Amino acid sequence: MGKKLVVYTAAGNFGAGNSDDMRVGPIQIRKITNAAIENYISQNKRTIGSTVFQGTLYENVAMRELHDKLQMNNLELVGGAHDGGVDIIGDWPVSSIYTRMEKMLGEYPENIPKRCAVNGARLSPLVNKIKTDDQIRPLRAFIQCKALSSSKVSPRELRELVGTFSSLVYSSDRDKSVVIMCSPHLLTKDGLKLINSVRMPLIYLRIELLRLLKDQEFKYDLENSGQLVNYFENEYAMKLLQGCRISEWLKLGIYSKKADSLK
Repeated sequence: MGKKLVVYTAAGNFGAGNSDDMRVGPIQIRKITNAAIENYISQNKRTIGSTVFQGTLYENVAMRELHDKLQMNNLELVGGAHDGGVDIIGDWPVSSIYTRMEKMLGEYPENIPKRCAVNGARLSPLVNKIKTDDQIRPLRAFIQCKALSSSKVSPRELRELVGTFSSLVYSSDRDKSVVIMCSPHLLTKDGLKLINSVRMPLIYLRIELLRLLKDQEFKYDLENSGQLVNYFENEYAMKLLQGCRISEWLKLGIYSKKADSLK
């Protein structure tokens, strides 16, 4: 049985070109299933204690959670020395979450402004576009994974991620993209303050490390560990995604229900 998911929101170009053409380093498309993760473990038993193995294992687990819990697709594992600090790229069709939530809970009860201001930047909440455009394109997601066993993500690492996003995404594409950090630990107070001060949509996901099963060599508990347990939107992301009901989607576990049951 999965753990209860806790959701938080803020209180208060790969090369030249637009975000549709972004690519970094060699890319591997992976099937995001427990069977695929087990296959990776089986093929890499000799390196199971290495940081490379643990890092790649965590990236695969993060891809599973991004797909299963947040409905992201076209997820691709990025590798190599020129990945720009990005481990995974993919598409996030937020509109599909909005549509399913509307069918289940009815129309969002609050009025969404056409424009918002965050840290001196102005943006248009995505839900306004979803309501008027059935063919709205998914957000482009840039994900970094930090498989830290004990230490928390430092403000320096978060600043580097912010710098990477700023260098890879044109300002005109800022609201068509989202940057995500995945780590097994909660944010520090300094980290929280930092990500709420930036003018870009940044989401922090606390995803557990996989645990080894007792008395079973090379066997991990894929069902009860490696789970998404915390979701946090910075202030910019909260304004951009307001009305999309992602927090409710996660809290209610709608991702585990079949689409037919919501009709």
